[in-house]
Amino acid sequence: MRTSELIQRFWRKAELCLPDPVAVLRCLLLRIRGFRIGKGSLLPRCLVPWPHQVRIGDHCVLQPGIFFNVDHYWAPGPMITVGDRVFIGRDVEFNCRKRITVGDDALIASGCHLIDCNHGTAANKLIRTQEITSEEIVVGKGAWLGAAVIVLQGVKIGDGAIIGAGSVLTKSVPAGEIWAGVPAKFLRHR
Repeated sequence: MRTSELIQRFWRKAELCLPDPVAVLRCLLLRIRGFRIGKGSLLPRCLVPWPHQVRIGDHCVLQPGIFFNVDHYWAPGPMITVGDRVFIGRDVEFNCRKRITVGDDALIASGCHLIDCNHGTAANKLIRTQEITSEEIVVGKGAWLGAAVIVLQGVKIGDGAIIGAGSVLTKSVPAGEIWAGVPAKFLRHR
């Protein structure tokens, strides 16, 4: 075996076993600003304007491009809470005005949006001037959101529920059910 092949094998094994030094530094800097991240979880390049409003549990896998957006940064927090052993895919957006909670062992695939607020829709005045409503979002333990799912305000997803890719959730989903569609509807029990 050539020296270059040995070096490549060593490098691949080192990349798999050792944490990325940039991710370690990023976590350290965010912790200084109040970000709470559990052991065994590393944060890739993400957008976290108000780190003190986010808590990530132990042994979570997060992919790049996640946006943790919190409107009321001065409110007591954290407003976004992620449990242990959670997977969050690329480009997931948490748009939080009240509270978003993700239970242990949940899976949130790439491109999902969790939005706990909405504008008023009265016809007699401009939408941008109307009061914004907000209700908590809860993703249950072991739930799975397929790619590009949109979860709207007030939705509670039960433990072990599955939401099909591209769905828009406007109502709560009981535990152990599979829902899909726009708007999402019940398909079957697991």
